[in-house]
Amino acid sequence: MNLETVFQVVSNIAILGWLLLVAAPNWKYTKNITTIFISTLVFGGLYTFFIGTSFGEGEGGFSSLTDVRKLFMNDRALLAGWIHYLSFDLFIGTWEIENAKSLGISRWLVLPCQILTFLFGPSGLLLYFLIRLVVTKNIKQGNQFA
Repeated sequence: MNLETVFQVVSNIAILGWLLLVAAPNWKYTKNITTIFISTLVFGGLYTFFIGTSFGEGEGGFSSLTDVRKLFMNDRALLAGWIHYLSFDLFIGTWEIENAKSLGISRWLVLPCQILTFLFGPSGLLLYFLIRLVVTKNIKQGNQFA
């Protein structure tokens, strides 16, 4: 399988995981599918393979932006980086919905966070933490905002 095909397949798997999170966040298998199966087994395994097979094949390092750019000149390392993003964003999206459930935060308040997490990772997590701060503060004060 060529790298472009792997890119397309993992991107589609991630989209399926996100659709499951949005459409069926309370289904008893959603968390296990998105965290254990997709993020850990599929993406973790593929990441390990591609990072392992690209290690030492190019220049670069982590000491400067220029060195990091050189690391990603290798397509296998670039694909590993993409899988890394997909895995962690899906994991964080799952954590957001699970954490919100445990705190009694409406899934409708979490949905914009998940969309942002899907598209822009840390921005979605930041929004979730801000919403969580406001909602849990209101809950502690006896307001029904969640």
